[in-house]
Amino acid sequence: MTLLNSTNLKQFEGGAIVKQGDSASLFGYELLDENMHPISDLNGKNATIRIFNQKGKATFESTVESSKVTFKIGKAIPIGSYLVEVVCDGYIFLTEHYRRIL
Repeated sequence: MTLLNSTNLKQFEGGAIVKQGDSASLFGYELLDENMHPISDLNGKNATIRIFNQKGKATFESTVESSKVTFKIGKAIPIGSYLVEVVCDGYIFLTEHYRRIL
């Protein structure tokens, strides 16, 4: 049985507002436990990153390095506000704030 832990994400790279079609900007999030400490046990593991809202979602893959994941939005997605979620090794990390695509 895999335990799922809802934890925290802290953005360290990229902005809260992104222009439509921006495929060059790098986005990075630190994976934190419930006490806001980095989770180093995930280093080297694959992570799935989802950005989503009511209109749709986009999914990306990354490898955890130094308790962090990075990704670029390589395709145009609909204009709107999105939440960011990272799933790795039974952990679920979710942003508290929306990121806006213009």
